[in-house]
Amino acid sequence: LGIMLPMVSIFTIAAYWSWLLLCLVWLPGSFKSKKTARVPEMALQVPTSIVLALGFILIFNPDVFGLSSQLTPQTPLYGWIGLLLDFAGIGFAIWARLILRDNWSGLVMTVKEGHELIRRGPYAHVRHPIYLGLIAATIGTALTIGTACAYLATLLVALALTVRSLTEDRLMSDQFKEAHADYAAKTDRLVPFVW
Repeated sequence: LGIMLPMVSIFTIAAYWSWLLLCLVWLPGSFKSKKTARVPEMALQVPTSIVLALGFILIFNPDVFGLSSQLTPQTPLYGWIGLLLDFAGIGFAIWARLILRDNWSGLVMTVKEGHELIRRGPYAHVRHPIYLGLIAATIGTALTIGTACAYLATLLVALALTVRSLTEDRLMSDQFKEAHADYAAKTDRLVPFVW
């Protein structure tokens, strides 16, 4: 047929293993969240969650939809840069998840009973460090793969998590009022020193 699928590099394999580590940290915490008190804005959350899920499906299937053409080469330079970005992002997301503890909501954003406004650890620098870590890790993984599909996955993940950050800020603002306004004035939403 003449179609060449991208070869999975050792860098991509290492990146995929880092995502597995993230899942292993996430899974036990999924059962230890505080009881949900309120689930707002489901009309926006459902499509955003679908886009996010599609992005994650594509990053692990980077040659579907005829988008297997290489946009960046699978070279050691791209591999190392991608892997470093991936590891930094996964590490940052894990750190943020551990700090958040039982206030974490998961796929559907909620307000928990006894919900706390966390401002320590990575939350002292950016309001949505898990999202920042996931976006960085997705970009890093895409760099190790290099296909159009991997970069489309990155775009979808970044778009979905950006929308989620806006929704979550409104949710936390409603919940914590002045405390959140003060916190928002001292931290960036998603990208340190930028936004």
